[in-house]
Amino acid sequence: MTPRERLIRVFQCLDVDRMPIRLWGVDPMFPVRDDWKPLIELTEKHQIEIIRTWAPSGEEIPEPVCKQYDTEKTIPGKEIKEIITTIETPAGLLTQIFYQPLSGAPGYIKKHFIGDTTDAKKWLSIPDSRLPKIDSYFELEKKTGSRAMLMIGIDEAMYMVQRLMGSEVFGYWLYDERELLKEMIDRAYRKIEKLVKHYLSSKLGDAYGWVGPELCIPPLASVKDFYEFVVEYDRKIIDLIHESGKLSWIHCHGDMKPVLEGFIDMDLDCLNPIEPPPVGKITLAEAKHICKGKMCLDGGIEDGIFYTCKPEQIRQITIETIQQGKPGGGFILCPSSSPNTAAVLPEYVIENYKIFVETAVELRNY
Repeated sequence: MTPRERLIRVFQCLDVDRMPIRLWGVDPMFPVRDDWKPLIELTEKHQIEIIRTWAPSGEEIPEPVCKQYDTEKTIPGKEIKEIITTIETPAGLLTQIFYQPLSGAPGYIKKHFIGDTTDAKKWLSIPDSRLPKIDSYFELEKKTGSRAMLMIGIDEAMYMVQRLMGSEVFGYWLYDERELLKEMIDRAYRKIEKLVKHYLSSKLGDAYGWVGPELCIPPLASVKDFYEFVVEYDRKIIDLIHESGKLSWIHCHGDMKPVLEGFIDMDLDCLNPIEPPPVGKITLAEAKHICKGKMCLDGGIEDGIFYTCKPEQIRQITIETIQQGKPGGGFILCPSSSPNTAAVLPEYVIENYKIFVETAVELRNY
C-alpha cells in the first residue's frame, strides 16, 4: 500500500498492511524549522506516513470585509514585542493585544478581541467574508501524489468564538450569556458551512480536519456543553463531508473519558491525540475497546516524554503503546503535538524521537 492508501483505509478502520506512524507537523515538503531536519530525515528514511494539510495561500484569501491592521512596539526591558490588532467593524473597533517574546518562544494573548457583550455585538456586525480561491490545492495534489494523505484544514464553530474571548470569559458566558454565545456559534457555523461546501464542490481533499473541541470539555465546560456547542455543530459538518465521500479528523487534547462517545456520536472518522494517563483518565486500550472499529484513533504518545524520559524509557513506552493500539487496526501511532515545545530542539530530544521512530518501525507490520 502507498502511505495515502494506508491512511485512507485506517481512517475507515479497514485492514492495512502495517500500522501507520507519523510525526505530527513534520513534512519534508514544508520544513518548518531548521532544527527539525533530523526528524524530516527520519520521516523519509523510514517512509513513515504524512497527513499533509492544505489551506488557501495568502494570495488566495480575499481582502477582509472590514479594515484590519497591526501596530507593533517592543516593551522596554522585557524583550517582548507587543502586537495590537485592530478590526474596524460596522459597530465599532475591536482590538487584541498579543505579546511575542523576542527569543522566539511561544507568545500569548494579553487582551482578547471580546471582553464584554458590546464587543460581541461588534463581532456579530461583521459582514460575511468572500470565498477564497483554491488553485494552490491542485498544485499541491500533483506534487503529493501517493506520498501523503491530503487534509483540508478548516475552522470549528465553537473554537472560532472561544478564541476571540479566551477561556475565562467563555467559561462565564456558558452560564451568564449562553444565548448570546449560541448566537455567535450559529454565526460561526454558517461561515464554516459555506466554506466547506465551496471546497467540497471542487472535490478537494481526502479528509477534512480541525482543532478546538478541547476548549469545551470538562473541567472548563460540562458534557452537556460539549454536546450542545461541539457535537451538534461538528456533526453537521461531518455529514456534509461524508456526503461527498470524504473523511474527517479532529484534534482534541485533554481527558477523553467523558466525551469519547460524543465523538463517536458525531460519526467522526479519526480522533487525535488520545493522551495517556495522567493527562487523560482513559488508556489507549480502553479507548480502542469503546470505539470497537467505529472510529480510528491517532496518537497515544504524550509529547512531553521526549523531554522528560531517558532513551530506554522511550523505547518501552513506545512498545507498550503499540501493544495497546495496534491490535485490530484503526490506529495511527503519533505524538500528541508537533515538536515545537522548545524554541530549538535539544540533541537529547532529537535522539528520543529517533528511538521512538525506529522502535515503531520494528513493530509496525501486521
